[in-house]
Amino acid sequence: MPGNPAADLMDGGLRLGVPLSPHTVARLVLYLQELIQWNAKVNLTGLTVERDIISKHFLDSLAAVKVITPDPGLIQPGPGRRVLDVGTGAGFPGLVLKLQDPDLAVTLLEPSQKKAAFLHHMIGLLGLSGVTVLIQRLEQLAGPDHEGRYDLVTTRAVRAALVLAEAPRLLVSKGQVLLFRASPMENPPIGFRLVRESSFTLPFTNDPRTLTLLAPS
Repeated sequence: MPGNPAADLMDGGLRLGVPLSPHTVARLVLYLQELIQWNAKVNLTGLTVERDIISKHFLDSLAAVKVITPDPGLIQPGPGRRVLDVGTGAGFPGLVLKLQDPDLAVTLLEPSQKKAAFLHHMIGLLGLSGVTVLIQRLEQLAGPDHEGRYDLVTTRAVRAALVLAEAPRLLVSKGQVLLFRASPMENPPIGFRLVRESSFTLPFTNDPRTLTLLAPS
């Protein structure tokens, strides 16, 4: 019996405490369908089971919404808030976060030409504005367009050490770094303080996850 991706996304969002509107769910389902089609020709993900893709990519990305939602003293969202997603691959988490929060200004950093082509395709298909795709590596980002420009730097795929080494020069004065981890961080890295941490299990797979929000100290 085939699954129901819309129901899985809606249910998974509720389990994570991130309710999704029917409009957002419809766009995420289109994104999923295109991802699966493209994945047959371009290696966008090693996952092949639809529900695994929903859980380990879409819902994992959406879980970040609760961590970066404003609390007093934490990063404040708003129109034009700038997010840099390093090594975004097929758009996780950056493109998913953009669909949930259209006010975000998202830069998707992806060195693979083929994956970048998919990102451009999805941005056009979904009619999105405020999303930029850069076919570069993190170490190559330089100059006034990038340094001191981002409110949040995040990654799901790139080594944390590399991101933490480069992030301080790219962040605004109160900017933060969001890391997707399998377990809590025992001690903040040198030069950073722990702002917030949230552990949970992924819907449908029960894989452990921890979201770690850091700020340069």
